[in-house]
Amino acid sequence: MIIFVNGPFGVGKSTAVAEIHRRLSDALVVDPEKIGHMLWTQLPEALRAEEFELEPIWPPLTRCLIGQAHRVYRRHILVPMTIARPTVFAQIVEPLRRQRLDVSHVTLLAAADTIRNRLRQRGEGPDRWGELSWEGLQVERCLESLASPRFAAHIDTDDLVPAQVADAILQLAGLASVA
Repeated sequence: MIIFVNGPFGVGKSTAVAEIHRRLSDALVVDPEKIGHMLWTQLPEALRAEEFELEPIWPPLTRCLIGQAHRVYRRHILVPMTIARPTVFAQIVEPLRRQRLDVSHVTLLAAADTIRNRLRQRGEGPDRWGELSWEGLQVERCLESLASPRFAAHIDTDDLVPAQVADAILQLAGLASVA
């Protein structure tokens, strides 16, 4: 199974995936952000988009790596990544499903203030983008987009600790009895 954990920057995707990985230790974590950074090392700065979702090569590279990792290694694949644009979601998650791969997609949500506090707790601060970094400026845009039914199932993480978020993700994926 591919467990795709979506949500705004700072909502707790990587923390939740780390907790799930602790429980499903043979799973592989495929981090699309690292794919984006690898891509950027190959491109001159003039060709780089502001974010990975806007890179034309990033969605097919990400989809290919996730699908191939699942087929070749035959393990659960854990994918933490913010994908808030429906067109990019349609290029990554939907084709994996059409390939008949078992994809469980969940979106973690929280109040904007909760997310900003989490960003501060992980060390985000003022940078060239402003008072709370580029990620902090994306909170409302991501929350608005990700609240759409297209990005369901939704998990409200405001009052949950990471273990509870992991429990909810595994429950939705039908793997609660495994971990």
